[in-house]
Amino acid sequence: MRFDAVLFDNGGTLTHRTSPVAAVRALAARLGVVISEADAARYWRRSKEHGKTLVEEKRRRNLSRPDHRAAYVAAYAPFEEIAPGLAGAMYDEWKTNPLTMVPYPDTPPVLKSFSAAGIPIAIVSNTGWSIDAGYAATGMDAFISAFVLSCDLGVAKPAPEPFLTACERLEVSPERTLMVGNNRLADSGSICVGCHCLILPPVPPGATRGLRAATDVAGIAWVA
Repeated sequence: MRFDAVLFDNGGTLTHRTSPVAAVRALAARLGVVISEADAARYWRRSKEHGKTLVEEKRRRNLSRPDHRAAYVAAYAPFEEIAPGLAGAMYDEWKTNPLTMVPYPDTPPVLKSFSAAGIPIAIVSNTGWSIDAGYAATGMDAFISAFVLSCDLGVAKPAPEPFLTACERLEVSPERTLMVGNNRLADSGSICVGCHCLILPPVPPGATRGLRAATDVAGIAWVA
């Protein structure tokens, strides 16, 4: 089927993060504390588990920029045992740093492919910071016609508003639009507004993402 537009999720679909363990060690060192890789990894796991207990913070974290920062700094509370200020530093200099957003190897080709086919692209992301800066840092923003961020709408996927807003901005019908993501709950919400949806399976950071499947579904040429 020929689509009039394609929507992509961001994290875990087009980009991944640099190593959080390396970030913990580097930022701790800057605060005057030397920590081993094993200990940094242990604290990272603790922060992940702690974050799961913050139910209300997690529910709201993608609905506004202040909520996003508050939720993640709270989740990073175990890092304060390493050095005071490390939780905030991890948020400001790792979680929301454009330079820690790394494209998967097949991300630039898939964006080039849709662009070359004349199919406009929007990023539809549950997030609480300006991820468009990450795309600008790599030059990938040249291929993106719109960024629809939950923190700006005050509504997160799988609610219909993010998908409908993206279609409105691209001036296309949802029924003629493909949504590509990695979260079966959040991204499949696009089906409820009429979009077609492709959910990609998990891959390790830095591996080929399997984005060629999107061009295959759309019936367009892959531009390497």
